[in-house]
Amino acid sequence: MTQDSPVVPAGTLVTLLREQAARTPHARAVVAEDACLSYAELDARADRLARRLRRAGAGPERVVAVAVPRGAGLVVAIVAVLKAGAAYLPLDPGDPPQRRRLMLTDAGAVAAVTPDAEPGDAFEGVVTVDVNDAAATGEPPAALPEARPGNLAYVIYTSGSTGRPKGVGITHRAIVNRLAWMQARYDLRPDDRVLQKTPAGFDVSVWEFFWPLLHGATLVMARPDGHRDPAYLAEVVRRERITTLHFVPSMLAAFLRAEPGTPLPSVRRVLCSGEALPAETVHRFHRAHDAELHNLYGPTEAAVDVTAWPCPPGMPDDPVPIGLPVWNTGVRVLDGALRPVADGETGELYLTGVQLARGYLGRPGLTATRFVADPFGAPGERMYRTGDLGRRRPDGAFEYAGRVDNQVKLRGQRVELGEIESVLTGHPAVEQAAVLVRENTGGHRHLVGYLVAAEPVADDDLEAYLAARLPAHMVPARYVTLDELPVTANGKLDRAALAAIEPRRTGGGRAARTEPERLVCGIFAEVLGLPSVRPDEGFLRLGGDSIQAIDAAGRITRAGLPVAVRDVMGARTAAALAERALTRPAPTVAEAPEAGWGAVPMTPIMHWLRERGGPADAFGQRLVLRIPAQVTAAWLTGALRRLLEVHDMLRVRRRITADGRWELVVPPPDDVDARRCVTEVPLDGRTGPAAGELIRAELAAAQRRLSLDEGRLVQAVLFSAGPDRQAVLGLVVNHLCVDGVSWRVLLNDLREAWHAGPGWRPAPAVTTFRTWARLLNGEARSDARPEAAAYWSSALDPGRARLGRRPLDARTDHESPDHLLTLDLDPATTERLVSPATGPGSPTINDLLLTGLALAVRERAHRDGTPDEPVVLDVEGHGRQDRDGTDLSRTVGWFTTLFPVRLLKAGGTFHDDPLAALRLVREQLRDIPDKGLEYGVHRYLRAPGEHVAGSEPEIGFNYLGRFDGGGTGDWTIVADFGVGLDCFGAGMPMAHAVEVNAAVVDGPGGPVLRATWSWAAGVLTRPEVARLAETWFHRLTRLAADAADAADDAAVSRDLTLRTVSAAEIEELEAELNAIRS
Repeated sequence: MTQDSPVVPAGTLVTLLREQAARTPHARAVVAEDACLSYAELDARADRLARRLRRAGAGPERVVAVAVPRGAGLVVAIVAVLKAGAAYLPLDPGDPPQRRRLMLTDAGAVAAVTPDAEPGDAFEGVVTVDVNDAAATGEPPAALPEARPGNLAYVIYTSGSTGRPKGVGITHRAIVNRLAWMQARYDLRPDDRVLQKTPAGFDVSVWEFFWPLLHGATLVMARPDGHRDPAYLAEVVRRERITTLHFVPSMLAAFLRAEPGTPLPSVRRVLCSGEALPAETVHRFHRAHDAELHNLYGPTEAAVDVTAWPCPPGMPDDPVPIGLPVWNTGVRVLDGALRPVADGETGELYLTGVQLARGYLGRPGLTATRFVADPFGAPGERMYRTGDLGRRRPDGAFEYAGRVDNQVKLRGQRVELGEIESVLTGHPAVEQAAVLVRENTGGHRHLVGYLVAAEPVADDDLEAYLAARLPAHMVPARYVTLDELPVTANGKLDRAALAAIEPRRTGGGRAARTEPERLVCGIFAEVLGLPSVRPDEGFLRLGGDSIQAIDAAGRITRAGLPVAVRDVMGARTAAALAERALTRPAPTVAEAPEAGWGAVPMTPIMHWLRERGGPADAFGQRLVLRIPAQVTAAWLTGALRRLLEVHDMLRVRRRITADGRWELVVPPPDDVDARRCVTEVPLDGRTGPAAGELIRAELAAAQRRLSLDEGRLVQAVLFSAGPDRQAVLGLVVNHLCVDGVSWRVLLNDLREAWHAGPGWRPAPAVTTFRTWARLLNGEARSDARPEAAAYWSSALDPGRARLGRRPLDARTDHESPDHLLTLDLDPATTERLVSPATGPGSPTINDLLLTGLALAVRERAHRDGTPDEPVVLDVEGHGRQDRDGTDLSRTVGWFTTLFPVRLLKAGGTFHDDPLAALRLVREQLRDIPDKGLEYGVHRYLRAPGEHVAGSEPEIGFNYLGRFDGGGTGDWTIVADFGVGLDCFGAGMPMAHAVEVNAAVVDGPGGPVLRATWSWAAGVLTRPEVARLAETWFHRLTRLAADAADAADDAAVSRDLTLRTVSAAEIEELEAELNAIRS
């Protein structure tokens, strides 16, 4: 069946873009977090970059790669490639370098547009052009080569069953036809705003880019990886008044689950494609939204989509059709002998018409097998064999009926299982392999690898091997080792039998044998959010970090097994920790309650806050929790009263002396009045954004009620939603008495209070905050360590990489919610960052984060033409260092340390050798005395003449640890309101020109590194900060991709038993060994 065949104007994307820019030069063309461009600005910037590309060899029938993160620069780059006459090849910056290299070589790319001037090893031998060169001015205009309708417009790679991806080449004529039909069908207007959220390596992105730009509408760019976050998508749709957007059906279903009832009044139409659209999803969409919903179908080999079907409210529960053909396109249902089948019968779908791809680049044999002669058409016409099964209904609409091969769609992305199998069998230890898509009880689909191994091989080894060769969505989540793969009677792989084999978690399989083992395994599972933990599994290997280790150590010790944080971090397995606990001395007995009462000496971080100035009363932290519907204000008041009685620092009061000093006093808990801490606010049916707006307003009001002088340091706001709906609890606490570890203590106490019932009382801290503060001040009065003072003085040396255009000014540079930027790193990369390999040479997530940030700052300084200098940061630590006789695991207070670190070295070149940078940074971090605690003692607590002083860092960095933000049960964190971020009162001076607060948040799609950047607007601009943030993520992605090498190669001298070996000597030894191997 062939749809209408109107004559489409014989133009190209370039001519159509140019005509629209001439019609509406001043209209808004592109909106992104890093920039906004009018049509004239987009046209001019693309022209400048196109001339650079032309000099690099771009022209008709040539391919230029685009490896730029989503933002305004990506649009400029794509349009520039087309203006240069070439075809653009999108490369995902998050893909492994080896895969990007393969596509560059296979496509014969003559150049690549990258986000910086030094893009890395994947582009070796290819001319690279910095996308930021498009912003340069002063170059005279020149005529550019014109592509013709029959020339290639873009090349997109899809998964290949042989293990080699294949590049699909689409002409201007094909995509212009597709876009012309789309405009006639859906009538995009100048006031429309289209959201671009599909990765550029998938063909849906093509219409997202060009449809609005050809018709005077506005293209709104989602942030990188924003397409994975339903909450972010809902927020950006509301904020940017999006009218048109695309969803893969599974993502639409996830969006509707995550944002139920969230009104999106601006949306006019939602387009779905990429996989089958369930009727139930259609019904749920229309129950929630008053907008059009359309189902589209098409392979990459036919210019995005070839059929479409409207999905109005009230559709029957039958399978949703893929629809009728678009203009100048034919769809046929044929049997194995290429004969048409009757309506209602199933056959293979074949496509004809103007939208067919030219074929697969450099693969004539494969092209001939998929693009075959059309026996029903004119001589020379072709059909594309889709491999999809389908049938035609009596009304002419087509239905999708599955696949004829092993290709699958996973969250809308085409995956050839054969490609994964081919790469997996390339591992030296793997003899045979098969990969299946499985679905768990929650409906989540994931890949599972089944293999026959010649020798034992660890899951981590397999994952690292595949992650270096395949994009993240093609790396299996689990692996199963078999003696042999099941086969059918004729010797073929029996995938049905394979699917019946349940994947099992690898590792030690024995059950806990002793009560201590059962205790440790149970607490590990609770802290890490796992259903169970076995004795032979280790805390770090399961994803634990140092912050969670504090929580685990405290729980285990309170249960009767004395362990320190270093025990949890150092024990290879739960069983080893249980055994170690049995050999430790009995736990220290908690101090008498009155030990925490009375005058509290100022600690270094408190001195830092006083010197910073500004409204310290409102300087706090906040957290929002889901809580049971049955929680009442009376119960909450009683629970908080018991917390205030036990946790002394929640009662602290401040007095400011005549000379400006602070005096802190903790009164006895005799007359604790928790009623002034609790406010109840009914939600009155509000949900979604309306509820969020109310919660934020009430939290801001609670923050204003805090008072250090009156001892009002805790405010709790109970948002009641009725007897049958979860309530919400907002907690705001002055930072002077709380930190990240304290929050975990308080949340655990509240959870225990709810489950324990009347009579519950929290366990006291072993060591009070007052005792710790006195200990630190006592150390300051002891003999000074000149070598430590010298270290800290050198760390503050003014020779360093500079960021801002001027120094920070406390009079004008204040904290502001308008100067915040939050970005999420994709789950696959985050998983690699938080799951390092074990062994003495393994980097921690802090090593990786700081190395990536140091490299990003060096890159910015390098772009500004400044010499390569060390990078100096202020780094926050939890500050709960072990001291003999102390146990701070349950002590609530502000223990944070803030200390300068000096990373990299002057003149060193690390852009192309991130592992060398990682080795050096790890060495430098391990040289820090006492994990930074001594700096505050030297800086604030010693006698005035002995204070360490110097040039303060411009950059502050804080890694807050890992939090569960994906749960929806009671007592779980609502991550949308922030995790561990500071909140400030008006007029609070900034401590640094730019600050980064990062945390790993576990969500339904996996862990994400969520980084919130704040900056002084007079020192840096938002685009400058956005670029620095994206560069950091780019560097982290590369470091994560090299994680396996980092585990082996990133050894530092502190990791070795013989500590007379330096990092330089290690590198020299490695070079000699490599020479011997070669």
